[in-house]
Amino acid sequence: MADTATDLLNELKNSLHIPLGVNDDDQLLTDYLNSAKAYLNNACNNDMSNDDRYKFIVVELATLYYQNRGTNVVTKDFPYSLRCVINQLKYS
Repeated sequence: MADTATDLLNELKNSLHIPLGVNDDDQLLTDYLNSAKAYLNNACNNDMSNDDRYKFIVVELATLYYQNRGTNVVTKDFPYSLRCVINQLKYS
């Protein structure tokens, strides 16, 4: 169930309501996607890219990273629903 980098980038842009033709932040978004993948695989101590929940979690983490970038925003924890899915994956 592994998706291409372009598929994930388009999913992330849709999540953020960024038109697919706008490419200004593509490199930043790609970096956030790569960070989200690394976080999830590290949290689960395994490559999780074949799990059905993988794309959802990676896109949601990258969305959170993008929405909370900058110095004036402080997020203490992931949203409860995202933590639940990550923990479910981690302990399955």
